[in-house]
Amino acid sequence: MKLLLATLALWASSALTQTPPPNPPIRNIYTFPPNHFIENIAVRSNSRLLLTSMSVPHLYSINPLIPNPAADIIHSFANPNNATGISGIAEIAPDVFAVIVADWDLFATRAIPGTLAVWTVNFNKAPSQRVKFITQVTNTTIFNGIARHPTNPTLLLAADSALGAVWKVNLLTGAHSVAFSSPLLTPTATAHLGINGLKAQGQYLYFTNSAQGYLGRVKIGWNGEQVGAIEVLSSASDAGADVVYDDIALDLGHGGSGKVWIASHPDYAVGVTLPEGSQWVVKNATKLLNPTACAFGRGSAKERTTLYVTNGGEFLPDFTLVNEGVVALDL
Repeated sequence: MKLLLATLALWASSALTQTPPPNPPIRNIYTFPPNHFIENIAVRSNSRLLLTSMSVPHLYSINPLIPNPAADIIHSFANPNNATGISGIAEIAPDVFAVIVADWDLFATRAIPGTLAVWTVNFNKAPSQRVKFITQVTNTTIFNGIARHPTNPTLLLAADSALGAVWKVNLLTGAHSVAFSSPLLTPTATAHLGINGLKAQGQYLYFTNSAQGYLGRVKIGWNGEQVGAIEVLSSASDAGADVVYDDIALDLGHGGSGKVWIASHPDYAVGVTLPEGSQWVVKNATKLLNPTACAFGRGSAKERTTLYVTNGGEFLPDFTLVNEGVVALDL
């Protein structure tokens, strides 16, 4: 028994300190014109990428399988609610996606009060019938990452980076309220985005807290309520002194083992191996430019091992935002 315990301890120690693999190849997929802050990404079953921007009210589609793809506008949400951008996006049913639309104050990373809204985009319908309004949310100023409840298909869950809470939205009725909140989800006095990225699998919500600098998970019930303690799975400071976790992509088995990939500022993609929490830190100061979100491709075996990462871009001295777009990591 002592030998077994010693062997397990040695294995755990080596897992946390092992030399990471070399950086994967990174390919540019598309670069937007200036002043398109790319915020989030989802991938359709036909391999097309869906991208949101908080600085323009368009939902974009890009085909990553062809050379020099275009960024086609699927829908513009500029009217009737005077939206200026879109934050979160998540698939809620086969080829049906929820999006968060608002009139955004980009410097505060908050919606103008009363403008936050949930819409759906259904690609199974004709273009003129795809877009549906679900609800207006007037009592908060940000839904950041969103995810469909892992077992209750009527509920959308949303990360409130300002209040430090997870909201639930009934996709059938539009009814919405806070599912749970915690001091572990809040921002801090010096960093204004608390709970940020959000994904669901099994009985768990996986999330990042950008301000507090960690990846966590929490077990939830049928109505979105918290039913277990919040678990801290990894720390951004262990990945690097300047690493700021943003949105996430899951590559986990049914038991929760595998990797969680985190788009991380200023120039990182971080793969956290669970359950031990070791981190594969991919740094590239020329191709990873304030990464905001990530998602695995769908379709072929190659696509399923391709991690698409959105770049928020970088500011020039005159505050023009440039080099926003999406790149691919071939893992």
